[in-house]
Amino acid sequence: MAKPTQSSGSKPDPEPGQPEQKQPAELQGGEPTRSRRTFRPSVDIYEVENGLMLLADVPGATLEGMTITLERRALTIHAQVDEHAPEGHSLVYQEYEVGDFECQFTLSGEFDAEKIEASLTNGVLRLTIPKAAEAQARTIQIKAGS
Repeated sequence: MAKPTQSSGSKPDPEPGQPEQKQPAELQGGEPTRSRRTFRPSVDIYEVENGLMLLADVPGATLEGMTITLERRALTIHAQVDEHAPEGHSLVYQEYEVGDFECQFTLSGEFDAEKIEASLTNGVLRLTIPKAAEAQARTIQIKAGS
């Protein structure tokens, strides 16, 4: 039986009795790991006259720490939150956990990606996702073939 060949980018098999070298999940095609707690924000999505409105609670998030991406139909929201512990004080009791926020949605239907707008006010992210204009009927001119 033939042994599978190694690709040029892979490392050789470890020697018998030697532990296998561990690599980050990202290098192995897996999900990236996070160094701190990540929460899924509470989200409400409303259908409005001209499209959708999404409201997400992201307390402590700032404009600088917020990224929103749209890749094909996948809308991803990520908010990085900084800890706000007062200097010179030590924590005695904690109920509020600080961490980042992340969620992803798949958009269905036709929407205008160029006109999506976002605003952040008092820890609430508001996204407006307008519907795409419906294609207007048109007459197609026919040219004579040669």
